[in-house]
Amino acid sequence: MKGVIAVTSPVPVRSGTGGRAHLTAVPAARTPDGTGHPDVMHEPRPVAITVRAADAITGEGAEAYLSGAEAVLLVPWDERQRAEIVLVLDHAVTDATVGRLQDLFEETGGEGPPVLLVVDEISERHLLSAVRFGVVGVLLRREARYSTVLLAARKALSGEAPMPPALVRTVVEELRVLQSSALLRDSDLTPRETAVLRLLAEGLSTLEIADRLSYSERTIKSVLHEVTTRLKLRNRTHAVAYGIRKGVV
Repeated sequence: MKGVIAVTSPVPVRSGTGGRAHLTAVPAARTPDGTGHPDVMHEPRPVAITVRAADAITGEGAEAYLSGAEAVLLVPWDERQRAEIVLVLDHAVTDATVGRLQDLFEETGGEGPPVLLVVDEISERHLLSAVRFGVVGVLLRREARYSTVLLAARKALSGEAPMPPALVRTVVEELRVLQSSALLRDSDLTPRETAVLRLLAEGLSTLEIADRLSYSERTIKSVLHEVTTRLKLRNRTHAVAYGIRKGVV
């Protein structure tokens, strides 16, 4: 289907001692000593995560899995104001999914914690709506094992936008086609800001963008901070969405 990225892998639930359930069937990445993903080792404190799922089985499975992880502090949904990250799980993002995101966004006045989506598929239209209502990152369910969820959560807390580059590129290209016949408004972005946002939309990290544009990483972070502050954008994902809507990304 045009405009949709689909992943067919289901989320299995494993019963037994401890009640754990994998987010996907893909085994978690391991370091040589078997302790987990190398990028998320030796963190000073656990990340407070609350889970919101489209169905009870998925939600309970994710909670059971995350509750056994030392690097995660699982926060009950009715105490979600204590969470640092909201993890939203669904099969396909629909208008109902976006409606739940909007309710959460309005509940906190737009000041709530970052939201990570774990889904099988999402359309460009729904992605932009989700970003508007606080989503900072998207994980495809086939890739969403413990290590990637935790790494994405830590990236989101540091201001990054964890999202598969292929998904971002598809969104950007589709929006370029949709906007090709539209009258583009004048942009509020400088050429350097535009260049940074374009590379960010391609999935590059701040360090990779700095190398590509021959700037320091500190300069790239300053550019992004200036854009989000001046235009009153919530985060880097929102900044990319702004650039797309302006037709410069």
